[in-house]
Amino acid sequence: MQWYPVELHTHTCHSDGDFNIKEIVHTAKRAGYQALAVTDHNTASGTEEFFHEAEKQGILPVYGLEWTTYYGHMVVLGEQGYTDWRGVKPEEIDDAIRSIHQNGGIVGIAHPFSLSDPINTGYLWEFQIHDWTLPDYIEVWSRNYAPRRIQSERAFALWDELLGKGIHITAMTGRDWHRDDQLPCCYTWAGISGELTAETLLEAVRSGRICLSAGPLLTLKAHQKENELFPGGTAEEGKIKLEIILKEDVFSDSREKDQITAEEIRIFANGQETVRIPVQEQTVLELQAEKGWMRAELYGTYYGTKHCRIAVTNPIYINE
Repeated sequence: MQWYPVELHTHTCHSDGDFNIKEIVHTAKRAGYQALAVTDHNTASGTEEFFHEAEKQGILPVYGLEWTTYYGHMVVLGEQGYTDWRGVKPEEIDDAIRSIHQNGGIVGIAHPFSLSDPINTGYLWEFQIHDWTLPDYIEVWSRNYAPRRIQSERAFALWDELLGKGIHITAMTGRDWHRDDQLPCCYTWAGISGELTAETLLEAVRSGRICLSAGPLLTLKAHQKENELFPGGTAEEGKIKLEIILKEDVFSDSREKDQITAEEIRIFANGQETVRIPVQEQTVLELQAEKGWMRAELYGTYYGTKHCRIAVTNPIYINE
């Protein structure tokens, strides 16, 4: 499994971003991203130019746009067709997501708890999802300084609530990149077996092979009997060996390193902290897995905020 840094929520001058197409691709390349989606508001008018420029610069382009409505924003990736966002009422969002899926796309709930009226009309997620198995992911971290935002804590609480109900939904970051402001943002790392393509990337998002980082890269691998499992995978109840790997300096040229200090790794199972250990490059733990889910999180000091979550893996799920 190879981990690739990707950014799947960006904007250009085709909507409300300051970047032109060439600038967003070059800036993403300089920041170390290996895949990029341009998700302008309710338009894909820059797609042809974006694909051409991305391929020229050696960065994987992913088709996307951001549904921008009075009831919330939703990132749509990889749709081969068009689902009309206009006129979709709050109680009709399930059918819209089904249509996007039928067209081969995936959907993510963008910044679900961002400030809305009167500051940013429609930013708060108010669509009425009846079947929470339909959305593919939710942005738990969004925009600048995401780990210390109260909106992030609310998004994590929603994610944990859904996981507690047995719903396998992927947690993602969304830089919601509008300009080259150089403020600290979080990175999405996608776990890919084989070649990085749009198809393998979207499948990684669907299946939860995603790790999030505001600094070091934290990854999780489980060993059970003869099986090797990564985030999004499914294990059985019983003894399980967890291998946690921490890689620092993955983006040393783009971070104020003295502002982010990793201090301890914590293991959570079904919403409860079960293990807390000091930071080390590689950790192997043998635990008893119970039905539900398990994930790893990294805590430390982040821009003056102590005991802050600065990296997280998606869960490994446990069946009876």
